Amino acid sequence: MSNSRMATPSRSRKPATGSSGTSPMGRRSKGRNTKAPFNLKHALFTTALWGLGILNVVLIVSFVSRHFFSGNEPGLNASSDVPVIPAENLKVEVLNGCGVNGLARKYADLLKEHGFDPVKTETYDRSDLPRTYIIDRQSEKMANGLKMAEALGLPKDYVSYQADAKRMVAVSLILGQDYKTIPANPK
Repeated sequence: MSNSRMATPSRSRKPATGSSGTSPMGRRSKGRNTKAPFNLKHALFTTALWGLGILNVVLIVSFVSRHFFSGNEPGLNASSDVPVIPAENLKVEVLNGCGVNGLARKYADLLKEHGFDPVKTETYDRSDLPRTYIIDRQSEKMANGLKMAEALGLPKDYVSYQADAKRMVAVSLILGQDYKTIPANPK
């Protein structure tokens, strides 16, 4: 045996090298950062994916802004769905909210003289309403209710809009305790 000492890994100051001068793990050295060679096909594929991703984001933002933030989107509008009906075909109901017997029938007859079609007359849920109300059930712009207000000689502040799918009428007239002040009085 020779007198040369074998260096143990824990005591060695230099990394052990093979006969070719490389590290025991092969050609890679610990401190060197090596990269794979440039692959054009992979780079084009990655660029195409990024481009498609950006295109998707642009299309989604465009769709959302056009349909939700433009301010031009059509709303659910009762006046656009229901045409304004001429007074002679306008189905109305007359409700007595003041407690005077037969008053709803008298106003129904008056409205019939003005061309309206009263299909229902009855007592309202309450009999102590201080004011008369005209409620347009179909036209959000209150065109039908304004026709009734004009026929009765009432100002437009008596008219309001309140859609009610259960009622089969275009306008509801609810007579209040102020019925004596309505310019068009029934006979």
